[in-house]
Amino acid sequence: MRELNYLVKIEGNEALLERFIEAIDNGTVKLDKDYPNPYLLDSGEKFLNSAVIKYFFQTRPFSKELYVDFFEKLRKLNSFKEISYTIGEWIKEHVTNKFFDVKKEYWEEIMTKKTNSEISISEEEKEILSFVCYVAVCHIKYGASYESVTANRYFDMVTELGSNEVSELKKNGTGKLPKELIAYKDSDLTAKANDVFATINIKLNTETEESFRKALSFVNNLLKADFPKSFEIAFSSKNKELLPIKGLPKCGQNYLFAGASKYKNLHKDILEYINLAKKEYEWYTNLEDENCAMPSTFAVFSLGLQDEKYFDTLIDYYKTVDEEHQSLQEKFTPVFLEKFGITEKSIKVFINAVLSMQEHPHNKAFVSYFTNEKSLKLLLDSKENFVSYYFTEEDLKDYSNSGDSPQEMADYCWESVMYTIFGQSKGFAKISKQLTDVEREIFEKLL
Repeated sequence: MRELNYLVKIEGNEALLERFIEAIDNGTVKLDKDYPNPYLLDSGEKFLNSAVIKYFFQTRPFSKELYVDFFEKLRKLNSFKEISYTIGEWIKEHVTNKFFDVKKEYWEEIMTKKTNSEISISEEEKEILSFVCYVAVCHIKYGASYESVTANRYFDMVTELGSNEVSELKKNGTGKLPKELIAYKDSDLTAKANDVFATINIKLNTETEESFRKALSFVNNLLKADFPKSFEIAFSSKNKELLPIKGLPKCGQNYLFAGASKYKNLHKDILEYINLAKKEYEWYTNLEDENCAMPSTFAVFSLGLQDEKYFDTLIDYYKTVDEEHQSLQEKFTPVFLEKFGITEKSIKVFINAVLSMQEHPHNKAFVSYFTNEKSLKLLLDSKENFVSYYFTEEDLKDYSNSGDSPQEMADYCWESVMYTIFGQSKGFAKISKQLTDVEREIFEKLL
């Protein structure tokens, strides 16, 4: 067995654990750089995070104020993700198993409130339910988008046990954000946000550059604050325009950026939004299944059709997208090619689009953009320089760590590029016959 260079056992280490609690309280504890990143004292002792939290639960009588203060310090020290499981086990013991019968059906947990007539909620237990709400909010604000499932389960439990705190959170949010951040109203627009349920509601009374500027400012200021990274934008106005991209879902994000991007003076505000919103593994919560999209998606598309100066914005977006779970960007590719064709700059955008998902579909319209000498030469240049053009330093590091050859990975990716452009390989001979001798010579080098 691998010898641990950190402690995990509580029994016999109580005095040392008290020093860890004290260090957390006064902000002197650190994280060890090596996985699993145990807590580290200035004097060199290391203790596994979960064990420190369990000891805290064992020795500190419940107080919502004390618990929230402690876990906020830990959250800021590493992340909520690193402490959420151990907190969840405590909630299971003190709330879930105490008041509910739980059974598993496939992957889902079904909770039914116990019918024992002796069940009653004490004042301390009401405070515990309030703490559960705090944990639920943390799952929404700091966890991955799928953690909303856990948050909603907690909210359902608390509501089922008679607390009205969830309904208050729905109305007013956490109350931690300044009022001027979560609500705005004038003759141009009405805007309101809820930082618990990650909703941003915007209603434009006038559709002008100024009203769209105010809307973007409202959203950007929220994202600069402690607002959830997965969220939805609800938008209403008299004339709700859509981005000129067939198949994109009709939603608030689409309406907002279709309207705002018409004004060149607002492009800098849209870029700011993109930089604030673009987070891998976060999602627009009002889109699901095949329409799921990383925050910033519609803003990126809106600028990507405006000018080639936003090509780098597109490429950066494609490199950030979770390629295993998002495919909405395939809707953008045909419109992009129709707008810009194939040039020395646009081909890099196109190929990054292909690489941004597990399999970008072939479109017959793509063939015509590449069956000419200029485009074929650009395509060959991309093939011959694929590693330097399309792999990041992080990609190369990952390939090195896994023992994969960068050129082998480039060849594998190239098959996807060829399929997306030209379709199944069985049709390549037919395409080749339609080319000139010079074009055919280049095309054969692509195979």
